[in-house]
Amino acid sequence: MEARDNLIKILIPAVGGQGGGVLTEWLVQAFLIEGYEVQGVGLPGLSQRGGSTIYYLESYNKKASGQRKLVFSQYPLPSDIDIILSQEFLELGRVLEQGYGSEKTTIISSTHRIYSTLEKMPISGGICSEENLRRLAETFSSRFIGFNGMDLAKENGMDDLAINAILLGSLGASGALNIAEASYLKAIAQVGVATENNIKAFRIGWEHVRSKRYAFSLIESGYNWDEFKKERADRLYTNKREEYLDLIKTIEDEYPDFLREILAESIFRLIDYQDTWYANQYLELLNKIYILDKDSNNDHFKITETFAKNLALWMSYEDGIRVAELKIHPERFKRIKKEMQLTEAQVFHVIDYLNPDAEEIYGLLPNLLISPFAKFIESSLFKKIWPKSKRITLPQTPVSSSFFGGLRLWLLTKLKTFRPYSYRYKKEHTHIKKYASIVEKYMHVDYELGTLIAKSGQLIKGYGNVRRRTVDSFNRFLDNIIIPLAELENETGDGFKLTLEYGEVSFKLISTSTDGLEKAEKLVKEVLKKKAA
Repeated sequence: MEARDNLIKILIPAVGGQGGGVLTEWLVQAFLIEGYEVQGVGLPGLSQRGGSTIYYLESYNKKASGQRKLVFSQYPLPSDIDIILSQEFLELGRVLEQGYGSEKTTIISSTHRIYSTLEKMPISGGICSEENLRRLAETFSSRFIGFNGMDLAKENGMDDLAINAILLGSLGASGALNIAEASYLKAIAQVGVATENNIKAFRIGWEHVRSKRYAFSLIESGYNWDEFKKERADRLYTNKREEYLDLIKTIEDEYPDFLREILAESIFRLIDYQDTWYANQYLELLNKIYILDKDSNNDHFKITETFAKNLALWMSYEDGIRVAELKIHPERFKRIKKEMQLTEAQVFHVIDYLNPDAEEIYGLLPNLLISPFAKFIESSLFKKIWPKSKRITLPQTPVSSSFFGGLRLWLLTKLKTFRPYSYRYKKEHTHIKKYASIVEKYMHVDYELGTLIAKSGQLIKGYGNVRRRTVDSFNRFLDNIIIPLAELENETGDGFKLTLEYGEVSFKLISTSTDGLEKAEKLVKEVLKKKAA
């Protein structure tokens, strides 16, 4: 097994002041006792619900990974966590909302609640639904182990800090890590914090999971696929509902059950964004990847799932038309009114502060007219003449809740019909076609490489200048890192170990550091130079 396959990634969302650092240190020591290389990083925010406080560990087995030493990441990446160990239920919900859960993640969490300030503020009660949190945990994990750690500690005459050792014992009994019970106990003793009580709490957690006195799947969510479809269909215009449900039937007939909710949400998003033909275009691109995935005999369809999520997000890029739609959507005003706790008799105004730049404006215009002009504007020559500090913008402050302010934005949404002919559409879809073709090309030759390239779509984020910068990072990741390394190894016929190793390192650098792209390109350039020598 390759070293990269042995890398274990653990995320601990914690409550400030409740001992998350001690729990992290126990895990670090347990890994060291077992002969692993390990790094534990604290990423603290404000304590006591004032902000996020998380801990992140990466570890690998030196014996299994040979002589190669891996570079540990300082930050967790969405969809790339093996274990989430959560002290409290809402903290788990927060990291799942940020995308850290996936089909490979084991989640172990205490289900007790410490209510946040925002939950306590509404007079009528604003407590986050426990049922929704349970549904999230079940959906975004391969296995969910949940129990009320607070109650378990109190039943055994212990305080709330014992939850940490109970969670550690639960993790040990789950079998998610190849660490012996004795190593966990030795780690607790070595750290030396309330050793006797914490060993007792560890054994309580171990026995609670080992004896299965809890349900691995605690959710009785009442989730109903038919209700899900109907709810999405009802949110579309009447003339689109039947077309949406027809596409859903195609999904039910042709795709695995675990993908249907992702695809149903994706086509809902794309019909709402543009039209039914646009959702069909999405399914055509996806189907090419899905057929190859089926032929590869990988029942988990990892590439299809990753590609489906990234493609739907990319195809629904936010331009001025989309922003205008969202600003005047009736649900937005209902939400604002509810959050402000306004009565029916109260009047409120919503002022939006918009600052579109030149590219966001001319990007809405027809490609045939704008393309020659845009090429010059985006050329290196023009950038020398007109520096970034002189960026042209058109500040706008429409009162979206007023007739004339809303009318301005509504008129902008009417450009949706012409979007497929715009400069921005052509530009985005050039990149999308490149993404799809490279995933298709490389999953033919190596499934893991295809998975990495499919994952690279996650680099695309944001709006305006941020969006342009991340698209540039995506293109440079493929053009300057993945493709040169893959072509080099393809010539030797020895597999793609080097491409995968440096590709993963580069992906982490780009995702977690402002200068990560330059570092990654420099690193790969040196590797290619050595190989060519």
